Amino acid sequence: MWIAYNKVMFEESGALWPIIDILLKLVGWIVWSLALIWAVAGITFFPKLNAKLGFGLAVVAVTTFLITALRYDDRHVLIYGVWGFDLLVLLALLCLRPRSDRNWAEDMQYSVQVEFAKGVATLHNVRDFLYRSETDYTPSWVTRRIPLSGLRKVWLGVEQISAWEGVAHIFITFQYQDECGELDAIAVSAEVHREVGEEFSVQEGLFRNFELAYVVGTERDLIGLRTHVRIDPVRLYPLMIGRKAVQRMFEDVMQRATALQQKPEFYHTISNNCASNMLYHLNKLAPTPISKWDKRIIFSGLVDRIVFALKVVPGVNSLKELREQYLVDISQFDIDENYSKRLRSEGLNQVSGSKVD
Repeated sequence: MWIAYNKVMFEESGALWPIIDILLKLVGWIVWSLALIWAVAGITFFPKLNAKLGFGLAVVAVTTFLITALRYDDRHVLIYGVWGFDLLVLLALLCLRPRSDRNWAEDMQYSVQVEFAKGVATLHNVRDFLYRSETDYTPSWVTRRIPLSGLRKVWLGVEQISAWEGVAHIFITFQYQDECGELDAIAVSAEVHREVGEEFSVQEGLFRNFELAYVVGTERDLIGLRTHVRIDPVRLYPLMIGRKAVQRMFEDVMQRATALQQKPEFYHTISNNCASNMLYHLNKLAPTPISKWDKRIIFSGLVDRIVFALKVVPGVNSLKELREQYLVDISQFDIDENYSKRLRSEGLNQVSGSKVD
């Protein structure tokens, strides 16, 4: 087998040696099989390569190795051929570089530009689309001035995008008091930076097909799209953290949003996604950081279990109560200029009967 081991090491194992031998071979076959699956998937979903063509190339390569191995009665041709194929796919992927100058989709056309001066953050290119459907909308990019001292609260958003609770999109929103004393909010979502005609795919997200972008927009846009257009269940959890911490987190988020424009990164379905990026910022405030490999982050729909375990949302006694109380009830309001205010005064008032400000 291709796993090298020294039988002498196990001479004293006696009767255990046959079992150890079988286990080592089994582990070897499992590793080799996973490598084969990864290589086939890698070429199938290779960036800019037609999936059918990629899969066809993978089948041809593996079939060639198999036929050659049978012809020469040497299984090592198949074994090492697949490892070599795996290495080629890996090297090809590592040679790819993320870019910030592609032909972006209309709703991804601009990135937020941030200026900090005299205690005020001025945000240009804040997305404020008015959606009637996902393809029918009125585009709008606006500027928002946010006094840092006016930042009041961070809300963690969870959009359930699957019947299984483990799959969700995670975002955050900052509630603040503007220069006129009015309450407003700005939402931030880590997403794939889609090009024109491009659609998100979980599988393609594993193989460097997309860049990562921080979309900064009004709640009417980023949350309204999810609550009233996609009609996905959305929960908004107000995190119980101090205003100074809210301010630090806001500055950290804006700095990363800006940094991604200067030094773009690839999105990755597991390791560099919406949940892991929001966790990156929250961890800077947490006394005990949470690993991005925590199953509640990998399966992002479970992130509210972390919220409940850490007791950062006041007034709830169970996970069920948490989910029920902070589920947005879209029957109470529509998408309009008062969306943020009505979202909290009418959309989050199901269980306790108390207003959420």
